[in-house]
Amino acid sequence: MLVSPTWAEIEAVTEKVRATLKAGGVVSQHEEPVAVFDSLSWTDAQKKNASQFEPGQRLRFIRRTKKFDRGETVEVLAAVENGLRVRRPDGSEVDFIPASAAASFDVGESRELKVAAGDWLLLQANHGKDFINGERVQVREIQNGRIALADGRTLPAAFNTFTHGYAVTSHSSQGKTVDEVLLVASSKSFAAVNREQFYVSISRGRERVHIFTDDSELLARRVTDSHERKAAVELQALRDDLAKLGFIHREPLAEKIPPPSTAVRQDFRQRRPLRPVAVRQHRVTRLLPVQRLAQVVEDVRRWLGLEVLADGHHEAAAKKTEQVEQAESVQQAEKISPAMNVTSRVRPNIKLNVPPPRRSRGIGI
Repeated sequence: MLVSPTWAEIEAVTEKVRATLKAGGVVSQHEEPVAVFDSLSWTDAQKKNASQFEPGQRLRFIRRTKKFDRGETVEVLAAVENGLRVRRPDGSEVDFIPASAAASFDVGESRELKVAAGDWLLLQANHGKDFINGERVQVREIQNGRIALADGRTLPAAFNTFTHGYAVTSHSSQGKTVDEVLLVASSKSFAAVNREQFYVSISRGRERVHIFTDDSELLARRVTDSHERKAAVELQALRDDLAKLGFIHREPLAEKIPPPSTAVRQDFRQRRPLRPVAVRQHRVTRLLPVQRLAQVVEDVRRWLGLEVLADGHHEAAAKKTEQVEQAESVQQAEKISPAMNVTSRVRPNIKLNVPPPRRSRGIGI
């Protein structure tokens, strides 16, 4: 088994292997190009966005839908409103909304694969119960695009999901066991090399493993790196080691807010100073109800144009007012009854000499 970390390196190795097998007569010199489906491994979120698609891409349906059968491959022509316009193998065009069945198809590109008698192919999708994903088959002969296998089966004409099967990735090699393993890991694919990948690759062979690389020292360092996810408690040892080397975790400094000064607190607690005496003298004096009543009566008399009362009446009214004010103050001090009750009792004693109203002099009749 030939194992390599990346598909780019697998293709480079495959060309060298096929050239050697052709020279040895194991693989026929006569080969035919076959259009195969090369998956782009898009997620469902990418497939739901119609603007992501480009003309010339292929859609291979892995489930049956309302418009397409399982295993059918169509070509993307253009993006239309809320969907795509695709072309079937018979030439008919259909509008398709990818968001309605994102999990029912795979997105890829069409590429040309040269196949000859004696080649090994790796199947990359299931087709019924006869062909299983990951199976390696050998070509017996190929005529007009029809591939006959060495075990007597024939690949269906609509089945185009396969590639050369001379090398596999470490992930694809899981579950397989052979006598001898050839591991190819050049410096171009070191980014995909880690301890877990290396262990899976070398553990496929029962008897021996051969490793081919152009930088053994760098490969030795790469296979010690682990991409395994760790829990937080497992990182405590690493934290302790970093602390011994001087890398100490420091808590971020909190922003310090200076406390308010004492002077500000004293000013805040001080009471508002009293108003100046000169200002307080101009405040309006609050009148008693009797005083307000007398003021209203005076205003009514002036409005009606009545004459002013005689001096004797004024003096009597003034005395009565003083008596009412004294009675009001005494009753408020003793809290016997409200001021309005006092007013109602005192009011009948007030006698006003109101002459009959005169006619207005402003308008002549």
